[in-house]
Amino acid sequence: MAKTPLLRLSGVTRTYHDGTTDIHVLAGADLEIAPGEVVALVGPSGAGKSTLLHLAGLLERVQGGEVELEGVATSRLNDRRRTKMRRRQIGYVYQFHNLLPEFSALENVAMPLIIAGSSLPVSKARAAELLDLMGLADRVKHRPGALSGGEQQRVAIARAMANAPRMILADEPTGNLDPATSNTVFQALAKLIREQGSGGIIATHNYDLARKADRVVTLVDGRILPHDLSVQSV
Repeated sequence: MAKTPLLRLSGVTRTYHDGTTDIHVLAGADLEIAPGEVVALVGPSGAGKSTLLHLAGLLERVQGGEVELEGVATSRLNDRRRTKMRRRQIGYVYQFHNLLPEFSALENVAMPLIIAGSSLPVSKARAAELLDLMGLADRVKHRPGALSGGEQQRVAIARAMANAPRMILADEPTGNLDPATSNTVFQALAKLIREQGSGGIIATHNYDLARKADRVVTLVDGRILPHDLSVQSV
């Protein structure tokens, strides 16, 4: 029997109104993410990649279609239930790491666990484990200002994985990094997703990085299609 996808988008639509003009950002988008699968989402700026991530992450509501998270249809859930699912089942990584500058790397990663109700010792132990997996065992006491850009982003990834979310949604997570550091961060993120059996969507403009994902899809006229990386249109 086939496993239920961690995430399923079925016929998702989203339209924005700009004065007298309707902008159809998503027009029947379909996508499934399996456990342990890393999917790269590519497409030009303005194509709707961030909108898709917001809908998949329950930050916005679909206007048509459905978003299912571990088999649960979410479009008709009330805000409280959606917020609960988002906190427990979804982790986010953004282009800007948004770490708390007055706290150490360990404390930044432990914060979501503490907020969720874990004890301080358990939270710090989990944070230390994740930072070790990110190759930052020797940087746990450093504050963000003492870390490189790539190190800061790896701390942000560890923080996103702190509560063991089922889905990781990453919006241009290497957009501000040099090529070598981008590769390190992308590989670390993909490795952690696969090892923990989560699913991941990584939006990126970097086609070299996209090749390292398990699958690559692109947004074309509001729909999600398989992408041929031999054609690197932007």
